[in-house]
This record gives sequence, C-alpha cells and structure tokens, in this order.
Amino acid sequence: MTENYREYTRRLCCKLAKAYIRHVVQDSGRPVAYVNADNGQRFLVMLEEASTAVCIHKGLVVPAEKEYPGQTGKEFAIHMLNVCFDGDDISSEGLEVMKSVFADGVAFILEQEKHNG
Repeated sequence: MTENYREYTRRLCCKLAKAYIRHVVQDSGRPVAYVNADNGQRFLVMLEEASTAVCIHKGLVVPAEKEYPGQTGKEFAIHMLNVCFDGDDISSEGLEVMKSVFADGVAFILEQEKHNG
C-alpha cells in the first residue's frame, strides 16, 4: 500500500503542478506566481513542473500526513489533492491551495533567513 500511495500522490502532485502552471500561463502569459509575504514583501516565484510538484508535496501532502498520522492522513492528503481539480484543470479550491502552499513556503524561507542571517 505504501508504494502505491506514494506513487499516486506523486502523480497527483505532478498533475496539479501542470494544471496550475497551465492556468498561470493562460492568465498572465508567463510561468510566474506572485506571493505576498506576511511582512509586506512581494515575491516572484518562477514555476517549473518538477519543483512545483515538490512544493505541493511538501506544502500539502506532508502536513496532512503529520496532522493525521496513519491511514487517515493519507486519505486526507489524497482528498485534498483531488479537490484541487476540475477535470484536468485546476479548480478554484486548487488555486486557493496553491496560494497557501506558496505563502507557507515563502514564510518558511523568510524564517530560515531570519535565524541564519
């Protein structure tokens, strides 16, 4: 079960990354996401499919597994990934999830820089 789950979530993360990038390019013409940090700074994130899929995994799948250990966390992660789709396209919920994933990622990086610098 574990290998199947890992492969399935990996494929969903890649599918979501592809759908998100496709949406952003259709919307703005460029594979770029803008992220507003809590400190008022605005960050530009260049989107590439593989690294965006990793961000989705770290920002959605891993927290779901930590919040709900065991099978419940795995089911929740799959549910959250599936909610992000409207067919092969990204859903409005998926856009909100991506906004949250990138905002959390930027906050994490800023926190690391604060402690390291």
